[in-house]
Amino acid sequence: MTGEREASERRGVAAEAAGETGDAMTSRATPVPAVVERPEQLTAAWFDAVLGTAGTPASVERVTAAPVGTGQMAQTLRVRLGRAAGNGSTTVIVKLARPEVATGPLARSAYAKEIAFYAELAARLPVRTPRCHHAAIADDAASFTLVLDDLAGAVPGDQIAGCPVAHAEAAVVNLAALHGPTWCDADLAGRPWLAGDPSLTPEMLAPVLDLAADQFAERFTGDLEDHERAVLDAARQVLAPWILAGSDTFSVIHGDYRLDNLLFPVDDPGGVAVVDWQTVSIAAAGRDLAFFLGTGMAVEDRRRHERDIVATYHEALAGHGVARYTFDQCFGDYRRGMLHGPLIILLGRLTATATERGDEMFLAMWRRAAAAITDLGTLDLVRR
Repeated sequence: MTGEREASERRGVAAEAAGETGDAMTSRATPVPAVVERPEQLTAAWFDAVLGTAGTPASVERVTAAPVGTGQMAQTLRVRLGRAAGNGSTTVIVKLARPEVATGPLARSAYAKEIAFYAELAARLPVRTPRCHHAAIADDAASFTLVLDDLAGAVPGDQIAGCPVAHAEAAVVNLAALHGPTWCDADLAGRPWLAGDPSLTPEMLAPVLDLAADQFAERFTGDLEDHERAVLDAARQVLAPWILAGSDTFSVIHGDYRLDNLLFPVDDPGGVAVVDWQTVSIAAAGRDLAFFLGTGMAVEDRRRHERDIVATYHEALAGHGVARYTFDQCFGDYRRGMLHGPLIILLGRLTATATERGDEMFLAMWRRAAAAITDLGTLDLVRR
């Protein structure tokens, strides 16, 4: 075994040990390899080690994997585990690095964030997300492995179609279960995988955002209304300082809390769960809230219901112990946070592989976000 592989094994053991606050990753043998790079390495013996089923009636005898989803940064597999005779089968979700992007710094950072979230935070937070059975990453962060519960009875939201009001209410309550328990937590703010790069300046960010805006304009300007183009033009000036601006309140944020990353049980939409933690960070909580409502709801639905939905979120925050944070403060943070929409859309379109569905999604998101920014006076607010 090479030194690099041994280091990867150690990182796998460390990740599992960090997750032992919950019951999903305790009393398990460390699988070999701890970090899987290819689907064919997902053997029955490997899963027995991950799940602790070796030598039991639930031991795994057959493994069948098939791709699921269309993730740009990682490959996601639904794996059917055939149990010992007479004990049926179950399915789990396995996420692995995508080889063609894994060497880039953006991918490595995303992989490290998701592994750290499941290893260090998921078990202690009430936010609904799939239970993690195994989380491991190589020392160079170019490969990783996650084994998660398969929420097969749930249906992903549709970012293009938009979000019904009842689904939006359930989603913001679940969002508060991430923000509330991590509210202004100084210990979490100091963890390198959550904190931003302290050396970043607006001057360093501006060229990247200009490039992203140029490419977005080249593809979509002819499809945009005047106010939608005005938001694109303004983004060049305001996004870099807005990203780095401090906030009196902060929490752990998901960073990409949108419908395609939410799973709604068919028989109970209130049991919504969130996946894809590759953009998790410390920031103003209003960014997640604004991004979700501003890009995910039809414009008229948002206009009609947003104050009530923000109030539902604010009440849920209070239920998680957030005090001395008024509704007016919450709504103000929601207004300021609306720029998270242009940020994620521009960077997402810049880095993602261009597809017909992807372009349809980015355009729908931009139109909704631009309407919300205009309605709420966000640009005037952040320029003060």
